[in-house]
Amino acid sequence: MAAEIPPVPWSTIPEMMRDVASRHAALDAVVDGETRLDFDSLHAESLRFARALDAQGIGAGDAVAIWASNGWRWVVAASGAWQVGASVVPLASRWKAPEVGPLLTRVGARILVVDEESAGERLLDALVARYATGGSPGGATSGAPGGSPPIAGLPSLEQVVVLDRAAASDGACARSSTSTSTSAAARAAGGEVGLGSETASSGVARWDEFVARGDGRAAPDGSAARPESIAQILFTSGTTGSPKGVELAHRQLLSAYWDWSGIGGLEAGDRFLVIPPYSHGFGMNGGILACWMRGVANVPVAVFDPRATLEAIARERISVISGPPTLFATLMNLEGFAPERTRSLRTAFVGAAAVPTELIQAMRGRMGIRRVINAYGLIEVCVVSMTRADDAESVIATTTGRAMPGVEVRIVAVGEGAAASDAVDVPDGSPGEVWVRSQGVMRGYFRDPEQTAAAIVEGGWCRTGDVGIRDAVGHIRVVDRLKDAYNCGGFSAYPAEIENQLLEHPSVAQVAVVGVPDARLGEVGHAFVIARAGTRVDPEAIVAWARANMANYKAPRRVHVLESLPLNANGKVRKEVLRARALEGV
Repeated sequence: MAAEIPPVPWSTIPEMMRDVASRHAALDAVVDGETRLDFDSLHAESLRFARALDAQGIGAGDAVAIWASNGWRWVVAASGAWQVGASVVPLASRWKAPEVGPLLTRVGARILVVDEESAGERLLDALVARYATGGSPGGATSGAPGGSPPIAGLPSLEQVVVLDRAAASDGACARSSTSTSTSAAARAAGGEVGLGSETASSGVARWDEFVARGDGRAAPDGSAARPESIAQILFTSGTTGSPKGVELAHRQLLSAYWDWSGIGGLEAGDRFLVIPPYSHGFGMNGGILACWMRGVANVPVAVFDPRATLEAIARERISVISGPPTLFATLMNLEGFAPERTRSLRTAFVGAAAVPTELIQAMRGRMGIRRVINAYGLIEVCVVSMTRADDAESVIATTTGRAMPGVEVRIVAVGEGAAASDAVDVPDGSPGEVWVRSQGVMRGYFRDPEQTAAAIVEGGWCRTGDVGIRDAVGHIRVVDRLKDAYNCGGFSAYPAEIENQLLEHPSVAQVAVVGVPDARLGEVGHAFVIARAGTRVDPEAIVAWARANMANYKAPRRVHVLESLPLNANGKVRKEVLRARALEGV
C-alpha cells in the first residue's frame, strides 16, 4: 500500500524553517492584529531573536521559558530558541505565579519571555511579588552566572524579556532602534515590575531592547539543533498531582505534524485561526509548527471571545479552524450569527471523544465547513489517530479515525499488569486501555525516571491512561480517561459515552458527566447540562429519559442545570470543578 503522504523532508526544525522561508517567502506567516509577517520576515525575525539568545550565551540544551498568551512574539521567540538548539518550555498564561515558579526552577530556565499583562493579570508583577526574595521554589541554590538573578527566588534565571503589548506596531515588524539606552530601558522595566534598577539593568529588558543586543552578530546556522535534541518540554496540567514535563525531540515533532497536516489537507496559503493556546501541545505544534511546515498563515487568538472570533474569520478569510465541539456550537448560537461571514472556512479540527452528528451537519450547512476532522492524541505520544477525507459522518461523530502512519495501537485489558509481556489485548469492540508505540512517543518525563518507567513500558509501548475501543476496520473510539471512569454497582461507566447519549435528548445542548461517591452503589453519575436555545431542562425528565434509553448503571442519578460549563484554557471541561460542586450538592 502506498504511503498516504510522502515522508517528512527535514530532520530538524531550523532546517525546515530555512527551506519553507525560501519557498514561500512572500506568503503570510503570522497575522496578529496590525502586525503581519511573511515567511521571509518571520525567518529573519527568528534569526534576530536567535542572535540575541546567542549573545546571552543561550544555546543547545538550555531552557527558554515562554509565559504569555498567543501572539506574533511568541512565535518568533520559540522559533529563535529552536534556531540555537534550545528547548522551548511553554507555560500557560492562565497559570499563577506559585505554579510557574517551581517549573522555572525545575528546568533551570535561563531566560523567561513573559507578557506584561494577560487577560487582566499582570504576570511579571505577580512573579516578582512571589519570588522577589531568596528561597528557590525548587530547592536550587546556584545563582545566575556573572551576577545576581533578576528575581532572587528564581536563581537559574539570568534574563527576563518583557512583552510590551501596549507598544505601537508599524504593521510590518520593522527593525527600529530603541529610543533609550539599554540601561535606561532596563531601569524603566525594572521600575514597573518592582525590581531595583541595578538588578534590572542586567536582567530585565523589553522585547525590542533584547533583540537589538544580537544585531551585528552572525546568525546561528541551526546546526546546534540535532534530530534527537529536545525541542520542547511541555508540562501536564497537574490536576492529579505535580506537573510532569514531557520531552519531545525535533525529528518526532516534524514527523508527527507533517503527517497530521498532510492528512488534514493543509495547503500553502491557508489561513489558520489558532484558538488553542501555544502553551498547549496542539496549540504550539498544530498552530506554529504545522503552519510553518505547510506555508499556512498563523492567525493567533490571545483570548477567546466568540463575537471577535466570528469577526476574525470574516476579516482574515480564515480557511482552517480548530476547537472542541462546544466552540462551534457557541459560535452558531450567537445572536445575529450570519452564515455568509464564515463561508471562507474549509476545514475544522474538533478533536473530541464524540461529536454529535447534528453538530457536524450544522457546521457544514450553516458555517460552510466542507471537511470536519476528528483526531486523537496526547502530549506524551503526539498524534495517534485521525479521520480521513472519505470517512462517513458516523465515523467522524463516533470515532477519532484510524491510526496515523507508523503508529501502532493496542487496546489492553485494564489491570493486567504494566509490562507488555503480561498485557492482554481485548477483542475488537471491547474497551481497554490504549497503548501506543511510534516515533511520536516522548523521550520521557523531564528528570523523572520513575514516572517515565510507569508510562513507557517494555517494548516501547506508552500507556495513555485512556480507555478506548477499536472496531474491525481500525477506527478508534476514545471512551474516557481511566481516572474519569467510575464504578457503579460493579459496572464500569464511562462519562464520555454517557454524554454522547445524553446529547441525543432534544433539550440538551451541552453536557458533562462525573462520578460521585454513593454509599450503596460505590459511585453514581451526576450530569451537568446546558439547555438548547428555546428550551428548558427538567432534571427529573432527563433522568427518566436516561433510564429509558441506556443501561441503568449509565443513567445519571442527578441532573444539574447550568448556564455554562467551567472550561480550562484549552476549552476542555474542568471536571474536577464539577465533582466538587456535585459533592457540595450544588
